[in-house]
Amino acid sequence: MNTHNVNTAASESSKTWVENQNNQNLLSSLLIRDDAGNYAMASHSQILSEAAKVIDLRYPSGTAFTKNEVAEEFFRAKLAGSEREVFAVAFLNNQNELIAYRELFLGSINTTCIYPREVMRAAMTFNAAALILAHNHPSFYQEASRQDLEVTRKIVDVMNAVDVMNAVDVRVLDHIIVAGNTCVSMDSRGLM
Repeated sequence: MNTHNVNTAASESSKTWVENQNNQNLLSSLLIRDDAGNYAMASHSQILSEAAKVIDLRYPSGTAFTKNEVAEEFFRAKLAGSEREVFAVAFLNNQNELIAYRELFLGSINTTCIYPREVMRAAMTFNAAALILAHNHPSFYQEASRQDLEVTRKIVDVMNAVDVMNAVDVRVLDHIIVAGNTCVSMDSRGLM
Protein backbone atom coordinates (compact mmCIF):
# COMPACT_ATOMS: atom_id res chain seq x y z
CA MET A 1 0.00 0.00 0.00
CA ASN A 2 1.32 3.42 -0.96
CA THR A 3 1.27 5.84 1.99
CA HIS A 4 1.18 8.85 -0.33
CA ASN A 5 -2.26 7.80 -1.58
CA VAL A 6 -3.49 7.21 1.95
CA ASN A 7 -2.35 10.67 3.04
CA THR A 8 -3.84 12.29 -0.03
CA ALA A 9 -7.13 10.51 0.51
CA ALA A 10 -7.15 11.50 4.17
CA SER A 11 -6.32 15.08 3.25
CA GLU A 12 -9.11 15.20 0.66
CA SER A 13 -11.50 13.55 3.07
CA SER A 14 -10.59 16.11 5.73
CA LYS A 15 -11.08 18.97 3.25
CA THR A 16 -14.49 17.60 2.20
CA TRP A 17 -15.50 17.26 5.84
CA VAL A 18 -14.53 20.91 6.51
CA GLU A 19 -16.48 22.08 3.43
CA ASN A 20 -19.51 20.07 4.54
CA GLN A 21 -19.25 21.58 8.03
CA ASN A 22 -19.06 25.10 6.56
CA ASN A 23 -22.10 24.42 4.40
CA GLN A 24 -23.90 22.88 7.36
CA ASN A 25 -23.04 25.90 9.50
CA LEU A 26 -24.45 28.22 6.84
CA LEU A 27 -27.60 26.19 6.42
CA SER A 28 -28.12 25.66 10.12
CA SER A 29 -27.92 29.41 10.70
CA LEU A 30 -30.75 30.04 8.23
CA LEU A 31 -33.82 29.04 10.15
CA ILE A 32 -37.46 29.89 9.74
CA ARG A 33 -40.25 29.68 12.26
CA ASP A 34 -43.40 27.75 11.33
CA ASP A 35 -46.96 28.57 12.42
CA ALA A 36 -46.53 26.56 15.63
CA GLY A 37 -43.44 28.59 16.59
CA ASN A 38 -40.95 25.80 15.88
CA TYR A 39 -37.74 26.53 14.03
CA ALA A 40 -36.60 24.48 11.04
CA MET A 41 -33.96 24.84 8.37
CA ALA A 42 -35.18 27.27 5.71
CA SER A 43 -35.71 26.07 2.13
CA HIS A 44 -34.29 28.00 -0.82
CA SER A 45 -37.74 29.38 -1.68
CA GLN A 46 -38.27 30.52 1.90
CA ILE A 47 -34.88 32.25 1.92
CA LEU A 48 -35.71 34.04 -1.35
CA SER A 49 -39.14 35.02 -0.03
CA GLU A 50 -37.61 36.55 3.09
CA ALA A 51 -34.93 38.26 1.00
CA ALA A 52 -37.69 39.89 -1.09
CA LYS A 53 -39.16 41.31 2.12
CA VAL A 54 -35.77 42.76 3.06
CA ILE A 55 -35.48 44.35 -0.39
CA ASP A 56 -38.90 45.95 0.12
CA LEU A 57 -37.70 47.36 3.46
CA ARG A 58 -34.54 48.72 1.85
CA TYR A 59 -36.49 50.34 -1.00
CA PRO A 60 -39.81 51.51 0.47
CA SER A 61 -42.32 53.69 -1.33
CA GLY A 62 -40.77 57.12 -1.68
CA THR A 63 -37.27 55.86 -2.52
CA ALA A 64 -35.78 58.31 -5.04
CA PHE A 65 -34.55 56.81 -8.31
CA THR A 66 -32.34 59.74 -9.24
CA LYS A 67 -29.27 57.72 -10.23
CA ASN A 68 -28.93 54.72 -12.54
CA GLU A 69 -27.02 52.88 -9.80
CA VAL A 70 -30.06 52.94 -7.49
CA ALA A 71 -32.34 51.52 -10.18
CA GLU A 72 -29.79 48.87 -11.16
CA GLU A 73 -29.28 47.74 -7.56
CA PHE A 74 -33.05 47.67 -6.99
CA PHE A 75 -33.85 45.58 -10.06
CA ARG A 76 -30.84 43.30 -9.58
CA ALA A 77 -32.09 42.50 -6.08
CA LYS A 78 -35.62 41.90 -7.38
CA LEU A 79 -34.91 39.89 -10.54
CA ALA A 80 -31.46 38.26 -10.40
CA GLY A 81 -32.59 34.95 -8.89
CA SER A 82 -35.48 34.25 -11.24
CA GLU A 83 -35.21 31.16 -13.43
CA ARG A 84 -37.78 32.55 -15.89
CA GLU A 85 -37.98 35.88 -17.67
CA VAL A 86 -39.86 38.47 -15.66
CA PHE A 87 -40.86 41.91 -16.95
CA ALA A 88 -41.23 44.42 -14.12
CA VAL A 89 -41.91 48.12 -13.77
CA ALA A 90 -41.08 50.70 -11.10
CA PHE A 91 -43.84 53.31 -11.12
CA LEU A 92 -42.55 56.74 -10.08
CA ASN A 93 -44.00 60.15 -9.19
CA ASN A 94 -42.87 63.55 -10.57
CA GLN A 95 -39.81 63.52 -8.30
CA ASN A 96 -38.84 60.04 -9.54
CA GLU A 97 -39.77 58.50 -6.19
CA LEU A 98 -41.09 54.96 -6.04
CA ILE A 99 -44.87 54.65 -5.93
CA ALA A 100 -45.02 50.91 -6.61
CA TYR A 101 -43.15 47.97 -8.10
CA ARG A 102 -44.99 45.34 -10.10
CA GLU A 103 -43.93 42.25 -12.00
CA LEU A 104 -46.35 42.53 -14.91
CA PHE A 105 -45.38 39.62 -17.14
CA LEU A 106 -43.88 36.20 -16.47
CA GLY A 107 -42.43 34.18 -19.32
CA SER A 108 -40.32 31.15 -20.06
CA ILE A 109 -36.56 30.70 -19.80
CA ASN A 110 -35.91 32.92 -22.82
CA THR A 111 -38.98 34.97 -23.70
CA THR A 112 -41.89 36.93 -22.26
CA CYS A 113 -44.95 38.33 -24.02
CA ILE A 114 -45.22 42.00 -23.10
CA TYR A 115 -48.31 44.09 -23.84
CA PRO A 116 -47.67 47.87 -23.86
CA ARG A 117 -51.35 48.64 -23.19
CA GLU A 118 -51.13 46.69 -19.90
CA VAL A 119 -48.07 48.73 -18.92
CA MET A 120 -50.06 51.89 -19.70
CA ARG A 121 -53.07 50.63 -17.73
CA ALA A 122 -50.87 49.97 -14.69
CA ALA A 123 -49.21 53.39 -15.03
CA MET A 124 -52.64 55.03 -15.03
CA THR A 125 -53.75 52.95 -12.04
CA PHE A 126 -50.78 54.20 -10.00
CA ASN A 127 -51.06 57.74 -11.45
CA ALA A 128 -47.38 57.45 -12.36
CA ALA A 129 -45.46 60.31 -13.92
CA ALA A 130 -42.50 58.12 -14.90
CA LEU A 131 -41.51 54.48 -15.30
CA ILE A 132 -38.39 52.40 -15.17
CA LEU A 133 -38.80 49.15 -17.07
CA ALA A 134 -36.76 46.07 -16.31
CA HIS A 135 -36.54 42.42 -17.19
CA ASN A 136 -34.09 39.65 -16.54
CA HIS A 137 -32.19 37.34 -18.85
CA PRO A 138 -31.95 33.96 -17.06
CA SER A 139 -29.27 33.02 -19.60
CA PHE A 140 -27.07 35.85 -18.18
CA TYR A 141 -26.78 37.32 -21.70
CA GLN A 142 -26.13 41.02 -21.09
CA GLU A 143 -27.06 42.62 -24.40
CA ALA A 144 -30.45 43.96 -25.40
CA SER A 145 -32.08 41.81 -28.07
CA ARG A 146 -33.95 43.15 -31.08
CA GLN A 147 -37.19 42.26 -29.28
CA ASP A 148 -36.04 44.17 -26.17
CA LEU A 149 -35.45 47.27 -28.28
CA GLU A 150 -38.78 46.92 -30.10
CA VAL A 151 -40.89 46.48 -26.98
CA THR A 152 -39.14 49.42 -25.32
CA ARG A 153 -39.88 51.62 -28.32
CA LYS A 154 -43.54 50.52 -28.34
CA ILE A 155 -43.94 51.25 -24.62
CA VAL A 156 -42.29 54.68 -25.00
CA ASP A 157 -44.64 55.42 -27.91
CA VAL A 158 -47.72 54.37 -25.89
CA MET A 159 -46.64 56.44 -22.88
CA ASN A 160 -46.15 59.51 -25.08
CA ALA A 161 -49.42 58.99 -26.97
CA VAL A 162 -51.56 62.04 -27.53
CA ASP A 163 -55.14 62.00 -28.69
CA VAL A 164 -57.75 64.72 -29.06
CA MET A 165 -58.97 64.33 -25.46
CA ASN A 166 -55.78 64.04 -23.46
CA ALA A 167 -52.15 63.03 -23.31
CA VAL A 168 -50.85 60.03 -21.43
CA ASP A 169 -47.47 61.78 -20.98
CA VAL A 170 -45.66 59.26 -18.77
CA ARG A 171 -41.88 59.40 -19.06
CA VAL A 172 -39.99 56.13 -19.59
CA LEU A 173 -36.65 56.81 -17.91
CA ASP A 174 -34.84 53.55 -18.55
CA HIS A 175 -35.10 49.87 -19.37
CA ILE A 176 -32.74 47.78 -17.30
CA ILE A 177 -31.69 44.26 -18.24
CA VAL A 178 -30.65 42.06 -15.32
CA ALA A 179 -28.24 39.32 -16.35
CA GLY A 180 -27.22 37.44 -13.23
CA ASN A 181 -25.42 39.96 -11.03
CA THR A 182 -24.86 42.35 -13.93
CA CYS A 183 -27.23 45.09 -15.06
CA VAL A 184 -27.34 46.89 -18.38
CA SER A 185 -29.04 50.27 -18.61
CA MET A 186 -30.48 50.83 -22.08
CA ASP A 187 -30.57 54.57 -21.35
CA SER A 188 -26.86 54.63 -20.44
CA ARG A 189 -26.07 52.85 -23.70
CA GLY A 190 -28.09 55.34 -25.74
CA LEU A 191 -30.69 52.72 -26.72
CA MET A 192 -33.74 54.62 -25.49
